[in-house]
Amino acid sequence: MKKSLYWMIIFLAFVIIAASAALAQREVDYDLYSSALKYPKAVGPKQAQKRELQLFAGRILEQPFRPIGFVLGETAEWVERTHTENKVIWFFDKLASHGVYPALRTPHEGSNGTLGPGVRIQLDKLAQIEQPFAIVNVSGGWTPNKDFAGTTVDLSTDYKIEAPTKPLYHKGIARYWRSSAESFYGIGQKSSRGEWSSYEPEELNLEGKFGYNITDNSELTSAVVYQRMNVGNGNRERIGKIKEHFGTGIPGINGGDLIGIKSIWIHDNRDFKTDPKKGGYQSFEFSYFHDTDGSNLQYLTMTGSAAHFIPIFSDRRILALRVVAEKNQKLGGDQIPFYNMARLGGTDIRDGSELLRSYAFNRYFDESLIVANAEYRYNIYEYGNFAGDAFALFDIGEVFKEVHNFVFDELKFSYGGGVNIKFRRHTILSFVLARGNEGWATSTHTHVSF
Repeated sequence: MKKSLYWMIIFLAFVIIAASAALAQREVDYDLYSSALKYPKAVGPKQAQKRELQLFAGRILEQPFRPIGFVLGETAEWVERTHTENKVIWFFDKLASHGVYPALRTPHEGSNGTLGPGVRIQLDKLAQIEQPFAIVNVSGGWTPNKDFAGTTVDLSTDYKIEAPTKPLYHKGIARYWRSSAESFYGIGQKSSRGEWSSYEPEELNLEGKFGYNITDNSELTSAVVYQRMNVGNGNRERIGKIKEHFGTGIPGINGGDLIGIKSIWIHDNRDFKTDPKKGGYQSFEFSYFHDTDGSNLQYLTMTGSAAHFIPIFSDRRILALRVVAEKNQKLGGDQIPFYNMARLGGTDIRDGSELLRSYAFNRYFDESLIVANAEYRYNIYEYGNFAGDAFALFDIGEVFKEVHNFVFDELKFSYGGGVNIKFRRHTILSFVLARGNEGWATSTHTHVSF
């Protein structure tokens, strides 16, 4: 036993002496008391090279927009010196506290420098009525049309009643709209600019809607709709009048009374609806309409759309993508009124004509439509509540009668760019310059394109 213990002590001594000799031959390559990287691979040569490449690519993408950023930066400094920002914020916050929300309006044609006033008033807030489950609004606006060819008037009222648990709600809408000069070029992808005429729509629209919030990001709604449309000749000078130029060959040229039902599913997970940096939305609508006045109008409509917003290296650079398809199908030998057909051309989808930004508003009408839009948006400046984006755009689309009539050779396209001026992440002015098969077009409106 003593002999075994003796040899064990000799073995341990040998190990200690050998380890000491090995350590003495080299220096310790780290400081025991220095901070250690949690993820050392993140600072390796490859990762550093990747970051430098991303930074270089980002700077290249920024260069075309830097002159615009300089001008807007100088404007921001002037705003700071004169305290304009604080004055504007105080004014609009004071109005909003009483349920008054003023806004600018632009005509459907999206012309430059043609603006009009608009307002939305939340009556329950104005009357200081605390009611968490009901909202009542009235709104209206007026604007001169493009080239001051008459005016556009829009008046509406709506209410919304929510169930206490909030998945269910009911909404009612009444809207009156009249424009003294809207453009029409005929029906079909091959309609000519030489056929340009104008018409005067006067519409009354009543809608009762029931909705169900499936999740926080998706909802399903069903509605009963009544539409009464009067169509007259527009008053645009030196431009043809629709009834004189096209006669009775256009369905719905004399207006009509329609009643219909529709269902809409929407999924929307954008981080901020008026200024999305990520997420997207998808929707599908199915509707049926029939005339109530013997005007032989009866049809189905199916519309699907999807959009996605992708940050590129940071939320200052956004790639925005969108696609829309629409199909109207006439039933029982009846017709689809031209004013409810798929429409293509213009800069603001809220006006009912899909985005094809180098073309005039309402440039193409037909039973079916497909269009895709892409934008690269770069945040060129941000100061307090004000911000500005410069963007490059590309649109491609086509209208057609039936699916088998769609041909790639007839696709129309637009490319160009513009600037969005934003206040509290709401676009207050958007300037667009685009070029396509029919030349250059410029426009101004008061919403982000999509």
